[in-house]
Order: sequence, then structure tokens, then C-alpha cells
Amino acid sequence: MNLCFLMGEVINEIDLKFVYNVKKKGLDKNHISIVEIELELKDEQIIYLKAYNEIADYIYQHIRKNDFITIEGKIRGNYIEILKL
Repeated sequence: MNLCFLMGEVINEIDLKFVYNVKKKGLDKNHISIVEIELELKDEQIIYLKAYNEIADYIYQHIRKNDFITIEGKIRGNYIEILKL
């Protein structure tokens, strides 16, 4: 099982990015929104997080630098993909 729970402080400004995928059909599947977060844990480790689509949009609208967040995610190589806040 690849599941992790993390709590920490957001230490970067949240920036929403868009990726356009021409290989997928349909308007709703051509655009993907992405946010990248640097999360500092209590022991001062920095973890890199990414969120996509609806979760990325929610984070961009509601989360700011220095906010304390709890996430549920999956490990994807050198970052964690956020599944739930």
C-alpha cells in the first residue's frame, strides 16, 4: 500500500500552472492544473508535494504560505501526490 499522511507548514508561495495535453480527446481532458508545495515538517525536513486538477484549484484558492496543513497522499518518485486535504 502506497499511502502517507503528513502535517506541516507551507513554506512557498502557491503558484497554479496549466499543462495542455493534445493527445487526449475532449475539452475537459486537455487542460490539467498543477500546484507544487514545499512542506516543512516538525523535524525541519522539507517534503515536495504536487496536486492536480480539482485539488490543485482548491489549494490555490484556500492555502497560503505559512499555513499549517494535513494531507493524505501517495509517494511518486521524488514527490508526494496530494489525494486529500
